[in-house]
Amino acid sequence: MKIHPKPEKELERLKALKEYAVLDSLPEKEYNSITQLASYICGTPIALVSLIDSQRQWFKSTIGIDVTETSREDSFCQYTIMGDGVFEVSNALENEIFADNPLVTGAPKIRFYAGAPLHDANGFNLGSLCVIDTKPKILTEEQKNALQLLAGQVVLLLDARKKNLDLNKSQREFQNFIDLSKDLVCIANVDGLFYKVNPAFTSVLGYSKEELEGSPFVNFIHPDDLASTYHEVEKLSRGELTISFENRYLCKNGKYVVLSWNTSPDPLTGNLYCIARNMTKEKEAEQSLIDGNRLLDESQSIAKIGSWKFDLVTNDLIWSEGHYRIFELDKMPTDQLYKAYRSRIHKDDLAKLNKVSIDVNKTGKDFKIKYRIVFPDQRVKHILEIGQPFKNENGEVTELKGIIQDITAITMAEQKIIQKSKEIQDIRSALDESAIVSISNQMGLLTYVNDNFCTISKYAKDELIGKDQRSITGHFPEESAKITLRTIVKDTIWKGEMRNLAKDGSYYWEKATIVPFLDEKNNPYQYISISTDITDQKNAEENLNYALLNLEKKNKELDQFAYVVSHDLKAPLRAINNLSEWIVEDMPDMPKEASANFDLLRGRVLRMENLINGVLEYSRIGRVEIEKETIDLELMLRQIIDSIVPDEGFEITVDDNFPIIVTERILLQQVFSNLISNAVKHNNKSLGKIECHYQSVSGFHQFSIKDNGPGIAEAYHKKVFEVFQTIEARDVKESTGIGLSIVKKIIEEKGGTIHIESEQNKGCNFIFTVPK
Repeated sequence: MKIHPKPEKELERLKALKEYAVLDSLPEKEYNSITQLASYICGTPIALVSLIDSQRQWFKSTIGIDVTETSREDSFCQYTIMGDGVFEVSNALENEIFADNPLVTGAPKIRFYAGAPLHDANGFNLGSLCVIDTKPKILTEEQKNALQLLAGQVVLLLDARKKNLDLNKSQREFQNFIDLSKDLVCIANVDGLFYKVNPAFTSVLGYSKEELEGSPFVNFIHPDDLASTYHEVEKLSRGELTISFENRYLCKNGKYVVLSWNTSPDPLTGNLYCIARNMTKEKEAEQSLIDGNRLLDESQSIAKIGSWKFDLVTNDLIWSEGHYRIFELDKMPTDQLYKAYRSRIHKDDLAKLNKVSIDVNKTGKDFKIKYRIVFPDQRVKHILEIGQPFKNENGEVTELKGIIQDITAITMAEQKIIQKSKEIQDIRSALDESAIVSISNQMGLLTYVNDNFCTISKYAKDELIGKDQRSITGHFPEESAKITLRTIVKDTIWKGEMRNLAKDGSYYWEKATIVPFLDEKNNPYQYISISTDITDQKNAEENLNYALLNLEKKNKELDQFAYVVSHDLKAPLRAINNLSEWIVEDMPDMPKEASANFDLLRGRVLRMENLINGVLEYSRIGRVEIEKETIDLELMLRQIIDSIVPDEGFEITVDDNFPIIVTERILLQQVFSNLISNAVKHNNKSLGKIECHYQSVSGFHQFSIKDNGPGIAEAYHKKVFEVFQTIEARDVKESTGIGLSIVKKIIEEKGGTIHIESEQNKGCNFIFTVPK
C-alpha cells in the first residue's frame, strides 16, 4: 500500500491555510499573471498555483488546464510541500512514485513536474507554484530560481489578501459598534459642520440624519453654553489631544438634553471626532441631590442609589442607608467607615479613585466615576459615583457631596448587548455561508443579496440590486406567484419550493422561507427570503419517478414474458407425458425395463413442470403486491401439517404461543409449507419428529422448524438457499432446488433473515424472522 507523505505539523499547517480564507475563492488576475509568467519562464504548457487541503489540492490559478482541484493522494504537490526547495520529476513514467499515478497514465498525461513550495511567514508550506509538461524535461538552475521567486510572490499576494480581509472585517465590526452604541458619536469638520452622526444622535435629539449632517453644530447648543463650549474647543488648537466638557443640546421637540463630551482632533484633516453621552437624567439626579438631599431611603433602595457627604475639615464621612446597603456594610463610626469602604474597592480601580479625589480638590469641579467593589465571596458590583465639591468663602473646597448607583445590572446588560451583537454578526456570517439570502422592499425590489444568491443565479450584485426578482430569476406559474404574494402581504410567513431561471438559461430549484418585516402600523415594509438549493434533490426526484415508471413497465413486460414462456414450455411437456401414458396403455405387455423407463420419463417431465412453476414463483416475489390480512399462525400451521405430513410415522409439536399477525398469507404459507415439506421429504428415521417453535424478539417474530432427519453439513448451510441447488442427487430424491431459495427470497423481501443450525446426521433447524 502506497503511504502518502504529510508534513510533521500537518494540523497546524491546515489551520494556517484556512486562516487565509482563499480556498474555493474566485480567480484573481494577479495570481493568473504569476502562473502565466511561470509557464513562460519554464517553457511548459501548464502552470498552477496549488493549495494542499486535507483531502484535495485546489487550484487558485491555472494555465493550460481546465480543472479546479484533484485529490490530494494523486497530487505531485504533496511531495513539494515536504521540503523547502524545488521538487522536480523529469520523467514521471520512469519514477517509481508516479509511474502508476492516474494523472500520469490518464489525462493530462503528466511527464514532467517541478514545484516550488508556498512558504508562509510561520514556516508552513501552504501549497506550491508548479509547472507541468506532457514531455520529459529538466529545468535549468535559473528557471528553478525564478520559480522559487515567483512562489514567494504568490505568498505575498496571499498575505496581502489576508490583511485586506482582516481590515474589512475590522472596519465592519467598528461600524457596527458605532451604529449600535448608545452614545452619540459624530465627526465635525473644520467648518464647524456635522459631517457624520450615528443612529444614537437621531434617537436622542429627534432629528433625522439629513437634518443634522451638513448643519453647524453651534445651532443646537444652548445659548448660555456657547462661550464655555468655544473655550473648551480652543484648547485643541493649543495642542491638547482630548477635551471633556458638558453642554445642553436642543432637541427637535424644543427640550434640551445635557450631553457629556469627549473630543479629539484628527491631526491630518483637522476634523473633530466626538463621543457624547446623554447625561440629562444623571444631571437631574445630581441637581436633586445638591438642591436638598431629598432622596428617601425607600426610593434609594428601589433605584439602588446611595448618597454620601464628606467633610474635608473634620474628615467625617456620612453615608445614607442606601449607600450602606449597596456596599453591604453595617453602620459604623466614621473613622472605621473610610477604611472599610476603601477595602472593598477593586485594587485596579483604587488608583483611579484617588486621582479623582486629588483633581477635585485642585479644580473644584464636579466629578463622575465608575468603579468596582469586590466582596469577600468574590462577588463584584459596578458602581457609578457622581459628586460635587462645595467651597467656603475663601474658595477652598471644604465638603464633597454625591450619590452612588449600583449599575451592575446595566453594565451586565451592556456587555450582553455587545456579546449578542457579535453573536448576531456571527449568525449572519454563518447564514451567508450556507444559505441563499435576499431582502426586498415593499415594492418587491431587491435591496440586498448575498454571495450565494449571485453564485446560484449567475448574476452580479449590481445586476440584481434595485430589480424585481420575479422579472429576473422568478420562473413559477402566475397563479402560484399570486398566492405567494397574497400570503406575505398579509403578514404571513411563506414556505415552499420554487423553480428559478439563472442568467445562463439554466434552471435551479430553491426551498424558500419568506418573512415579512412590519412597521409601526403592522404593514410589511420589507421581505427577507432565506432559501437552500434543492436542485440536485429535485433532479433526483424526477429521475426516481422516471425510473419507477420504467420499472413498472419492465415488470409488466416481464410478467407477460414469463407467462408466454411458461405456457410454451409446459405445452410440449404435457404432450410428452400424455404420449408416454398412451404408449404404456397400448402396450400392456411391454418389458418391465421399458415400463420403468417410461415411469422415469414421466417423473422427469413432472420435475421439469415443477421447475418451471418454481422459477415463476421465485421471479414474482417482491414484484407482485399482495393484500395483507389477519392470520392465526397456529391455525395456519395445523392446516399445513394436515395437508403435508403423513398420519403415520411422524410426531409433530407446535408451540401454543404462536401469535395472530397481519401479513401476506400466501407468502408466509409458502415459507412454512416448503420447510415442513422438506422435513417430511428428507426424513430417514422410523419415527420422524418435527417441532414448530415461536419466540418474540426485539422488533421481530422469530420462528423455527426443527426435525430429526439426516441434517445438513455446515459446508452446505449457505449453498442450499441458492437457486437449483440440492444436496442429494435428483435421481435419489426428487427436488427442483428452488424451494429454499423461494423461502429465503420471501423472508428477505419482508425484511427478515433465515439461517440453519445443523450438523451431519443430527437433524436440522431452520430459524427465520419477520418484522413485527
